[in-house]
Amino acid sequence: MSTARRTALASLVGALCLAVAKLSVGVATHSLGVLAEAVHSGVDAAAALLTVYAVGVAERPPDVEHQYGHGKAQHLAALAESAVLAAVAAWIGVVALIRLHSGGSPVDARWYAFALMALVLAVDAGRALTSYRVGRRLASPALLANALHFASDFGGSLAVLAGLALAAQGVKGGDSVAAVVVAVIVLVAAGRLGRINVDVLMDRAPSGTTGRVEQAVLAVPGVTDVRSVRLRTAAGENFAEVVIGVPRLQGLESSHAVMDRVEDAVARELGRAQVAVHVEPASAGEAANDRVAAAAMRVPGVVEAHNITVLREPGGQAVTLHVRLPEQTSLGDARSIVERLKDEIRSELGVARVYAHVEPSAPDAQPARDVGEDEPGVRELASAAVREVAGQDAEVVVFRQAGRLLVVTSVVADPGLSVREAHAMASRIEEAVRARIAFVDDVIVEVT
Repeated sequence: MSTARRTALASLVGALCLAVAKLSVGVATHSLGVLAEAVHSGVDAAAALLTVYAVGVAERPPDVEHQYGHGKAQHLAALAESAVLAAVAAWIGVVALIRLHSGGSPVDARWYAFALMALVLAVDAGRALTSYRVGRRLASPALLANALHFASDFGGSLAVLAGLALAAQGVKGGDSVAAVVVAVIVLVAAGRLGRINVDVLMDRAPSGTTGRVEQAVLAVPGVTDVRSVRLRTAAGENFAEVVIGVPRLQGLESSHAVMDRVEDAVARELGRAQVAVHVEPASAGEAANDRVAAAAMRVPGVVEAHNITVLREPGGQAVTLHVRLPEQTSLGDARSIVERLKDEIRSELGVARVYAHVEPSAPDAQPARDVGEDEPGVRELASAAVREVAGQDAEVVVFRQAGRLLVVTSVVADPGLSVREAHAMASRIEEAVRARIAFVDDVIVEVT
C-alpha cells in the first residue's frame, strides 16, 4: 500500500473515532457546538473514505481511455468534499441561529466535555500536520485538501471549547455562538478548497508560471522565439505544451536536439512535468543565401541546393545556384522542377532573374576502386599539379567509378587563411589537375 493511501486510511480511522466520541458527549451535555463537531467529524470520515478511493484511482497508470493518467480523480474528490463541507456548515449555522433566536437551551458543561475537546484538538493538529507533510511530499491534492479540512476542524474545536467555557460560566447562548463560529470556519475552508480544485479541473494555468516557462525556453540555444505556452496541472503533475520557432535550415536532428533541451528546461522550471514541444520554421534574421536554400527545399524533386550566390545589380537582384535532382529524372521533368524552383525563389526574394545549374544526384554508395597502383602515370601527373600550386606534396588518390576518372587530394594549408582564400587555392589546384589530365571527369580538393 502506498504512503498516500496509508495516510488517508489513518485519517479515516481517526475521523470515525472522533465522530463517535463527540456525538456521545454532545448528547450527554446538550451542547450544540459539540454536536456540530460530531457532524463535522462524520463528514470528515466520509471525506476520508472518498480520499482513500480517489488516491487509489489516481495511482493507476495511464490507459487507452485516460491517456493523461487518473490524477484528476483526487481533484474531483476534493471538490466533492468541499461541497459536503459547505452543506454541513450551512446546516450547523442555521440550527445555531435558530437556537440563539429562541433563547437557546441549557448546556451541561461537564469535565469530560472539556477533556474530550482537548483530546480532539491534539488529534486534529496531528492529522492536519501529517496530511500536510505527506501531501506536500507526494504532491497529492486529496491529502492537501484533507490537511486544510483538519486545520478547519482544529479552529472549530477551539471555538467549541470556548463555547463550553462560556456555558460553564453561565453565559447564555455561548454554545450557539461557538457553533456559528464553527459554521463560518468550515464555510471559508470549503470555499477555498472548492476554488482551488475548480481551477485545476478547468485547466487554469498556475499564476505567474507561464512567463517563467517562456523565459526558460527562450534561454535555450537554438530557439529563435516562443510562439505559445500552454500549462495545466493535475495531482501535482504539470502538463506543458510549448510551440517554438527554429531556423528553417537547422535540420531535423538538430531541431530534435533543441526540443530535448526545451523539455529539460521546462521540467527544471516546473518540477514534475510532461512536456510536449512543437517546432515551427522561423525565418527572422536569415541571410539571402539561406532564404534561397529554404525556398529550394520547398520544391518537390529537389535533393539539394548549393553554390548559392545572390547578386545585386541596378535592375534588382539575380540568383545563381547549383541544384541536385535525382539522376534518373528526365530533362522535361527537370525543366518543370527548375521552373517551380525559380518561382519559389522569386516569391522568397522578389528577384527578377534566377539561373540554376542542374547536377545529378545518386543517393546510394557508388562502386569504385583506387587505381593509383594500376595507373601510376595518372597519379604522378595529378601529384605534380598539386605540388605546383600548393608548394608541397599532398595525398592524392585516383578512383575509377563506372568509367569516370576522379582525382581526390587533401592539402594542408596555413590555418590563418580565410575560407575564401582556401577555396581559391582549391580552384587553382583543380584547374592545374585538369590542365595536366585532360580526360579527368572530376577533381575534389580538400584544404585543411
